Amino acid sequence: MEQAGRARARQLRDEDELSYREIAAVLEAEGIRPKRGERWHPETVRRMLANATDRPPTLRKRGA
Repeated sequence: MEQAGRARARQLRDEDELSYREIAAVLEAEGIRPKRGERWHPETVRRMLANATDRPPTLRKRGA
């Protein structure tokens, strides 16, 4: 389910240009649960989208 949340959050950020708070609200409304905790928080969304492991291998820094 985390991958579904990550993909949906990235879609909302890229296509709809929503804020982290708005993305958290949409994920909650769509019933997508976070990996840990009861609900999405804007900071959780920000960290998830900033996670370097979500980028294709060609965009990762060497040694990371």
